[in-house]
Amino acid sequence: MTDTPAQASILKVAVATKGNGQVDLHFGHADDFHVYEVDKSGIRFVEKRVVEHYCQGGFGDEDKREVIIRALADCTGLLVAKIGDGPKKRLHDAGIEASDEFAYGATEESLLAWYAVHRN
Repeated sequence: MTDTPAQASILKVAVATKGNGQVDLHFGHADDFHVYEVDKSGIRFVEKRVVEHYCQGGFGDEDKREVIIRALADCTGLLVAKIGDGPKKRLHDAGIEASDEFAYGATEESLLAWYAVHRN
């Protein structure tokens, strides 16, 4: 089955947030991620995906990181307040673009700005 143009332009983006309407959480400290669908008609909250955070005092557990990557596998993007080079590369290799460009920005405005660049 082929996607219609409208379906093809819908992107799933995860957000690391404390739940205050901001992109305000470090990737390694996240216990969950809010997942949204974004397209030209707007933003829709899909679900909260609970994961076990992997950062333990600066040392990451690779197995937990892989669990997080699998949990976000259907997402095109991930907005975070901060992320290290290692996790960022690993996510990129899995097809997920992690960005801290919108750190501490409002979630909806950040999602729309991210989508404006990545919709094609």
